[in-house]
Amino acid sequence: MEDLQNFVSSSADDDLHQALCRLIDDELCHANAHINADDLGSIMHQIGMQFLCNNRCIICNIVDLRRRINLIKSHMGCMAQVRGARGEQLREAGAIDSLLSIVWRLIYTSDDNDDTISLPGIKETTKQRSKPNMCGKHLLTSVQEDDFDDVAIEELNMTTLDLAIASLGSLRDLACGSALNRAAFLVWKPPPPPLPQPSSRIDNGVHVLVACIKRYDGFSWERILYLDAPATVNNSDGMYTVRGKKEIRLLTNALGVIRNSSHSTADVCQEFFAYGLVDLLLQRLIADITSNDNGSDAPVLPDATKPWREACYRTAGSLINLAEKCPDVAMKLASNRQIIYILLETWGGANVTSMTNEKGNRSRSLKRLPLLHLGLAAVLNAAANGLAAVLNAAANGALEGGLDDTMILVLDKEKDRKRLAQKREEDRKLLQKKTTRQCK
Repeated sequence: MEDLQNFVSSSADDDLHQALCRLIDDELCHANAHINADDLGSIMHQIGMQFLCNNRCIICNIVDLRRRINLIKSHMGCMAQVRGARGEQLREAGAIDSLLSIVWRLIYTSDDNDDTISLPGIKETTKQRSKPNMCGKHLLTSVQEDDFDDVAIEELNMTTLDLAIASLGSLRDLACGSALNRAAFLVWKPPPPPLPQPSSRIDNGVHVLVACIKRYDGFSWERILYLDAPATVNNSDGMYTVRGKKEIRLLTNALGVIRNSSHSTADVCQEFFAYGLVDLLLQRLIADITSNDNGSDAPVLPDATKPWREACYRTAGSLINLAEKCPDVAMKLASNRQIIYILLETWGGANVTSMTNEKGNRSRSLKRLPLLHLGLAAVLNAAANGLAAVLNAAANGALEGGLDDTMILVLDKEKDRKRLAQKREEDRKLLQKKTTRQCK
């Protein structure tokens, strides 16, 4: 098992972890033997059913969660398994409902009750898991060592993260290329919990995804990567913890779901905006931007050496998608010059912010630009029309002095493309009319 091999501990803990690995593998072999791989409805039900609880045997809990991970990876583990007709079948079988229910249960934490299986807390004040229980079967087969409890708790924590990562990864793929699957995020309702609802209102799948982003509110990328690191570790040496890497992957997958589910889906975009997602994305994106190495003051996305690079791209892509279908988002983004530069780089590449409008360089610059995304066009047009400064009292004269050369070039290229497309359409209609007359 991958995360068992990656578990970093002392040699004694390694021996205990290997013993735990054998117990879990044996249990999984028996659990998987009774699953009908052809019954999608039954499989989705087993994936999304209510968790066992902490006052049950911890090994039984780990095996239950691992079994769900195996089912998700077997039936929805890659894009090829969820595209087209297969994706529709999975949705009708309850795949999106089951996956959202898993993520909802994992992010729904209660510090006052131990009867929940949830993601490990990341706040310093979060209550730690209590001493684990063992059923009679596992009490007899487990290693009788004092440190075994700590190893088992650590494995349960890593398993919950793996389950969240797998669930969000499948949701990301299911939301890609299917309008019906994206619409299903708003239809989902949280299952009745055994405990009171969390303080934050969660009424649909959009709220669940926003809760995944809120989980890391106030935590920088590097602080997430160093979660559970000893106090003596230098938080700039790049020796990130196993847990930190998993948390970044979880956040990256959640951003991927948001990016895909917001594509050309107006009601989903509006719900994201109403629930406060845009502010969370802006805070996370602006916190990491740096200056351009080519002398420009334009901020740039993190380079390939940063483990959070992909997460930043997905954050920017989500904002572009949201701006396309939600005018409020476009106006909000248009009031922030730094964000516009980041969106331009996400769309057009690292060199897009260094283009000039000078004579002789204009034509060469225009050829490098891809087709303008409608979301980015909405942001630039809002900035050009000055709507952002009027509607956003906090803008304080954002984009003062008007659009710069890069932004003007991008809009001009789009205007030229539209004029050319219109001319081609007129020529086509004229040719069609002439052909019709000749036939008569």
